[in-house]
Amino acid sequence: MQRFLESARAAALPLPSRLLIGAVSLLLAAGCSTIAPPTAAPSEAAAPVAVVETPQAAEALDGAPAPRAAPAPQDGPRWIGRDETALPGNLWDRIRAGFAMPELDTSLVAEKERFYLQRPDYLQRMFDRGGRYLFHIVEEIEKRGMPTELALLPFVESAMNPVALSHAKAAGLWQFIPSTGKAFNLDQNWWVDNRRDVVKSTEAALDYLQKIYEMHGDDWFLALASYNWGEGAVGRAVKRNRARGLPADYLSLQMPAETRHYVPKLIALKRIVQRAEQLGVKLPELPNRPYFVTIEKTRPIDLKLAARFAGMTVDEFVALNPAHNRPVISASRNNEIKLPADRVDAFLDAVESHGRSNRAFATWQPYTLKAGDTLEALASRAGISVAELRDANDLRPGARILPGTRILSPHRQVEDETRVEAFDGPRIYELVERPAVYHVVRPRESLASIARRYGTTVATLRQLNGLKKAVAARGARLLISPANSQTLLTTESGDRRVVAQSEARIVRAVVRETAPAEPAAGPRAPAARVAAPTPAPAAKAPVKAASRKAVRPVAEPRPAARTSGSGAKTPVARSGKRT
Repeated sequence: MQRFLESARAAALPLPSRLLIGAVSLLLAAGCSTIAPPTAAPSEAAAPVAVVETPQAAEALDGAPAPRAAPAPQDGPRWIGRDETALPGNLWDRIRAGFAMPELDTSLVAEKERFYLQRPDYLQRMFDRGGRYLFHIVEEIEKRGMPTELALLPFVESAMNPVALSHAKAAGLWQFIPSTGKAFNLDQNWWVDNRRDVVKSTEAALDYLQKIYEMHGDDWFLALASYNWGEGAVGRAVKRNRARGLPADYLSLQMPAETRHYVPKLIALKRIVQRAEQLGVKLPELPNRPYFVTIEKTRPIDLKLAARFAGMTVDEFVALNPAHNRPVISASRNNEIKLPADRVDAFLDAVESHGRSNRAFATWQPYTLKAGDTLEALASRAGISVAELRDANDLRPGARILPGTRILSPHRQVEDETRVEAFDGPRIYELVERPAVYHVVRPRESLASIARRYGTTVATLRQLNGLKKAVAARGARLLISPANSQTLLTTESGDRRVVAQSEARIVRAVVRETAPAEPAAGPRAPAARVAAPTPAPAAKAPVKAASRKAVRPVAEPRPAARTSGSGAKTPVARSGKRT
């Protein structure tokens, strides 16, 4: 059988046949027995595409997305999808043929059309980027019998940028906010953000659009307004108009300016696609066939390695696999990767060759910093930059990381690649030194007003400053809180808390009861050292401080506020968008 596979692959077979044989050979090696048919590949690969972080910054498309994470197969990649050969015509003709929305009788459409036409470079970059994703989106829209104008909606939402982020934390081509993404089963955690997954987010967006279309009596304009403004907000606006005996169509509703301009943008893009040749707009050549195919994998793989196997740059790979947040792709969090259809054969060959040589596929592994370890030393040993190591683990630039911190780090020797699957996120011990805080008393200020301003008490201020009475002279320099050092723990879930604290001894300065000629000089508190925490096993109780000096209760600063961790790196705020 092996000789047959080798001879067959060497023969000049059509690409779909060679892809199937390559996948079968891997499955046989892994002891698997089933495989879905492959998808036909296009003849040419697309050039790298620039992306932006927010739709509002879409006109500055000069950079590419930062390398993040990617996947790859091993124990038997498996095809997902149908066997599709090239269909007649081109994709733009297919999109035009599916237009079904009525015209929108408002001057805003012509205004938005002029806006796009006056920015030909921006328009061209959007259309070029969309070439990767449009075939898949059109396929899914047609399966549901929906109008193909909806395939242009990601141009309005995100400039067809799968890693776009808004200040409202809306992400991806379809700009899902976190709560709506969760409602439509789009996982968002430290490893992945499936709001950026082209396949999963498209399915969720079309599900949502169908729902709100039916909710608003099969009116696409009201459905689109709901997608932008929120279904509840549109429903209330419709109800108000009906109660007043007014029309309840899209153009008759009172709505935010963003929503009023939203549908006209879509219709303007429709007109441009319809009359591109007349308008002098050069649409990119888009064959009517799949650009990418999807492969399942069953083990983790480094992003850079997967990109190399596919003969792609990291930026090109991430453009098709933007959901992954890390430089290693966990098989258990998202077991699919997307590749240009014409790169799959080379990818399978590279995977097979790498596996036969018994080399590691996932070199990024959990590592706990020991005494004497530094991020600089770890990065140097792994042959990466400190910035890359920090970025992989969401470590703030300049943060003083202590022993006991557990992060992902590349390793030259990997004994068990599956260890990375149990890693839920970094566990970070960080030393934070806070300087003393002082306040110079201004006219008409009292100790009570100063205490309220800083969230402390009059008694604390009196004790810290050796005041006999609850008054302070104008111009006096009051110590509000002494210098201190804290060890902060950020857990795998993103919770942050103080686990050790040391406060410098306070040398009190007696403040005069009457206004001095010169402001009284306050004491300078020396910075205190904090012992590095001893890390506890993952399943045990939170780590306690190795040593902790007694601190006066009245002088103890409030603990740091708990903050939630970021699942993805997640983001101009939309008014109540998709709540």
